[in-house]
Amino acid sequence: MKTWLIGLLALLPLSGDVEDRSTDSKTFSGVRLVVVDNINGNIEASGYNGNDLVMEVTRSVRAESSERLAAANREVTLKTDQSGDTVKLFVDEPSRNNHGHSQRDGYTVQYSFKLRVPAAAQVNLSTVNHGKIVVAGIGGDFDIRNVNGPIEMTGLAGSGRARTVNGPVKAIFARNPPSASSFETINGNVDLAFHDGLSADVRMETMNGGMYTDFELTTAPEAVQPPEKRNGRFVYHHGNATTARIGGGAVPVAAKSLNGDIFIRNQDKK
Repeated sequence: MKTWLIGLLALLPLSGDVEDRSTDSKTFSGVRLVVVDNINGNIEASGYNGNDLVMEVTRSVRAESSERLAAANREVTLKTDQSGDTVKLFVDEPSRNNHGHSQRDGYTVQYSFKLRVPAAAQVNLSTVNHGKIVVAGIGGDFDIRNVNGPIEMTGLAGSGRARTVNGPVKAIFARNPPSASSFETINGNVDLAFHDGLSADVRMETMNGGMYTDFELTTAPEAVQPPEKRNGRFVYHHGNATTARIGGGAVPVAAKSLNGDIFIRNQDKK
């Protein structure tokens, strides 16, 4: 019985804390570009054969008191806006105005998005804390940004960039990217998977990690970095980077990590 009581107490909120949770949904018609600017929480975007954006969002609040819960409900809101074929989902809170409202002001608010996106649409998604970004089956271009969490993308057919700070970046392409794409993290692996017929100049860079590929590589010309002048001398920086050509080159692909491995995989190689 004593052990059961300890386990039960571990599941209860901290003394005095109050919590609130709600879910909302909304549909936007004729969407070609989806922009999500989140602060705390996950973003999941899945492509489907349709023209509408279907949003389901869960809002979770934890506060030190009922008064702070009321403040959170006043101060942190989700703004939605559609202009033509562009939809913007924007989490607004006082910290965006440098007022510093967050956990130290007695509450935390998380928004977690689940989106059904027209498969051909472009996506521009960002979050900062306590969240991961998952993208599946999107054929348009992408711009993905995270800070404290991973990025995972599958079924891609467009081009773009994905970057985070603390977490891995993974991208699996349904079709090889038609134009320049880049993938970057500071702490984590960058793991990219393409198909036969990839024609790219790939630049891989890591400080503390390895670089691996199962594609056949040839030497690619590397752009000369402008020199820096120090004490009357020109200093050229090469860094821990490797540039190689896959197929005929042409499409630039960049993969960079400070503390992590780089993988360039061929999905079709047995």
